[in-house]
Amino acid sequence: MSLTIPFTPEVEARLRERAAASGKDVGTFVREVVEEKLELAGAAERSNGQWAAEFDAWMKEVASRASAYPTDFAVDDSRESIYEGRGE
Repeated sequence: MSLTIPFTPEVEARLRERAAASGKDVGTFVREVVEEKLELAGAAERSNGQWAAEFDAWMKEVASRASAYPTDFAVDDSRESIYEGRGE
């Protein structure tokens, strides 16, 4: 589908700048922005039940990978390990 959308010169200039900065042509940039906006709007429309179902499915998927790790596997995400060697 093709649309013609009139923009003010200021908005058009900003679109061209942002598209160039992201290495895309204006049409691709605008399409991606619109698609992203629609995706975010769809996420906001989820009910609590839908969020819970998606979270439960994600947790089951995570649990299914648990056997892939050694039994003594642990992630050290302490503040000390994160900033280790930063010269403090």
